[in-house]
Amino acid sequence: MPLQVSSKALDPNEIRCLRRELEQEITWLQRQKDALADADSENQQFLLRTLNGMIFSRRALLGRMPR
Repeated sequence: MPLQVSSKALDPNEIRCLRRELEQEITWLQRQKDALADADSENQQFLLRTLNGMIFSRRALLGRMPR
């Protein structure tokens, strides 16, 4: 069962800080992914899939956070 956190329990400043950190991580991961756009080795393909998963999970978390 997913952890449910009440937005009232979190300081709005903390939420903004966490959102900013997630956005920065997504940007960094996207740049790493873009650098491997022409990946041809199997290891690079695995890394691309991993980066896609990391970006997806951070976007999902960001989407569930209060604004």
